[in-house]
Amino acid sequence: MQKESRKSRKDPPRVYDRASGEYRPVSADKGPGNFPQDFSGVARQRAERRRRHRRHVLLFFYFFLFVLVLSAAAVLSLTVLFKITDIRVTGSSRYSQQQIISASGIKKGDNLFLTGANSSAANIQKKLPYLGAVQVTRKLPASIEIHVCEDPIYGSVAYGNKYAILGENGRVLEISSHSAENCTVLKGISAKQAQVGKTIVFQDSANGTLLTNVMDALKKSGLKTITSVDFSKPYRIVVLYDNRISINLGMPTDLDYKLRFAKVLLTGNIKSTEKGTLNMSVVADTDKAYFDPDYSVSSSSAAGK
Repeated sequence: MQKESRKSRKDPPRVYDRASGEYRPVSADKGPGNFPQDFSGVARQRAERRRRHRRHVLLFFYFFLFVLVLSAAAVLSLTVLFKITDIRVTGSSRYSQQQIISASGIKKGDNLFLTGANSSAANIQKKLPYLGAVQVTRKLPASIEIHVCEDPIYGSVAYGNKYAILGENGRVLEISSHSAENCTVLKGISAKQAQVGKTIVFQDSANGTLLTNVMDALKKSGLKTITSVDFSKPYRIVVLYDNRISINLGMPTDLDYKLRFAKVLLTGNIKSTEKGTLNMSVVADTDKAYFDPDYSVSSSSAAGK
C-alpha cells in the first residue's frame, strides 16, 4: 500500500502546551485560545480586505479626478472667463466718471473675481476725498458698478494761514488758501493737525464736541445759508445767517429748541431784507426772543438814493 504523503494528509491543527510539553489537537469548536478547524473564514476575510482596499483606491481616484476638474475650472475662470468688459459709475459728485474709475484701479480685462471691491472703494476715497460713501459691486457676467456719494461740506477751519475744509464727520476734504464757496466759516477754533482724508485734530480737544453739537443742531433745524459760526466765546455762540442776521445762542445748551425757534422767526417774522441781531440766549427759559434791527443799513441805503 502506497504510503500517503505528508502534504496530502490533513492533520488537525495542533497547539503546543507549555505545561505538559506536548502538542495537542485543537477542538473544532471555537473558543478562547483555539483556532477554527475550517480555514475558509480566513480566506473570506482576506478577500473582504482586498475588496475594501480596491474600494478605497477607487474612492481616492474619483476624489482626485474631482479636485483636478475643479482646479481646471477655477484656472479657466480666472484666466479666460469673467474678464471685466464694462465699468459703470452711478451717483453724483464733483469728479468725472473717468477720475473715479482711474482712482479705483480697476481696468477692463481684469478678472471679475480677482478685483477687490473693498480695496477699490478705499482707493477711491483716499484719492478723491470729497467722496464720503463708495460702494463697488460685481455684476455677472463681466461688469463692475461703482456707486458714489459726495460728503457734504461741514465748514472751514483756520489751519495756520490756510483753511481746512471739513466733511460732515470731521474728515478733512481739502487744505486751501481760502474758504470754499458757500461754506460755513467756523471762527474761534483752529486746527492742530489737518491731513486730507483724516479726521481733524483741534488745538483744544473740547472744540470737537462743541462743533459737533452746534452743527448737528443746525442740520436738524433745517436752516440753510449759514455764513459763519463764531465759537470765540464758549458762553456766547453766534451764528451768522444769510450774512445779515446774527443769531446769539448764548450757552451751548438747548440748541435744538433755540434753532427751531429761530427758524420760525426768520421765515415768518423777520423780512428777507432785514439785518440785525436775533437774541435766542434766554428763549429756553422764557420762550421769548429779541430782535434788534440794524437801522444803519436802511439809513445808509436811503442816504445814497
